[in-house]
Amino acid sequence: MHNPQNTLTPVDLRLDQLEDWLETFFDDANFTLSAINNDASFRRYFRIQRNNLSFIAMDAPPEKENSERFVEIAKLLRNNNIHAPKIIDKNLTLGFLLIEDLGNTTFLQALNNKTNFDLYKLAIDELIKIQQIDLKDSTLKQYDEALLNTELELLVDWHLPKNIRQTSLLNNLHSLFDQLTQNSLNSPQVFVHRDYHSRNLMMTNKKITIIDFQDAVIGSNTYDLVSLLKDAYIELEPTKVQALLAYFYQQANVQLDFASFEKQFDLMGLQRHLKILGIFKRLSLRDGKNQYLNDIPLVKKYVLQMADKYSDFTCLKALL
Repeated sequence: MHNPQNTLTPVDLRLDQLEDWLETFFDDANFTLSAINNDASFRRYFRIQRNNLSFIAMDAPPEKENSERFVEIAKLLRNNNIHAPKIIDKNLTLGFLLIEDLGNTTFLQALNNKTNFDLYKLAIDELIKIQQIDLKDSTLKQYDEALLNTELELLVDWHLPKNIRQTSLLNNLHSLFDQLTQNSLNSPQVFVHRDYHSRNLMMTNKKITIIDFQDAVIGSNTYDLVSLLKDAYIELEPTKVQALLAYFYQQANVQLDFASFEKQFDLMGLQRHLKILGIFKRLSLRDGKNQYLNDIPLVKKYVLQMADKYSDFTCLKALL
């Protein structure tokens, strides 16, 4: 029997299609379906329970989301001994996937409001494994200049006041954007998850499992590290960020002096956080997802820390 939750819209054609697809897969209608918290994208997730077994169904409208990419990257990760969800069945035309249920414990929940160094080291060890994936035959896109700049422009288009376009501040900002873009392009290029943070890592049997990887690209080796250590949803004390940065530096055998590596990390973080300020505002204004406004102060704090640390970036204080 289907058991759609009350949170669903009264007429939900995609949900009807998903149920029909699941009925065909299971050969009957003997399952219950419940909505799970959804993310910042157009995807929705449902937990499917049937005969004491549990699965996750992903509803990803094909005109908005690329499920083929999700399947491809899941396979790449699993082939490299990275725990990503197993895909049980798929219909890419409709944008439906039936995948392994990884439980309910995210990395964020496992931290339980504490800084657990062992957990962070586990996530860093997994990240180093991910960065060792051989990408020579990969179809992943490059995190190139065009993409980096498009992302940075989200700050201008969505977060900053409209009259910014008439001021000299915009010129300063664009020269800063160039600096951040070059920093990203001039660092070692590896597999980049692009959202490697506390809500996109699951804890399964004390191991890290990677989810939400469909936007992966080839880019800077500091990008995912900064997503983890300067997370938009949880703040680590600067001394702890420093200790974990040093841990990555040693474990990954970075071929650069530590001060230069730290600067690459800082600038990569600044690129990410300026982009996120634009994205969080857009999620509210365009998509009605106002909960992300609560996370803006922490992201802004990260940006202003960089404006204090590097004299090149003081223009950000006037802007923000």
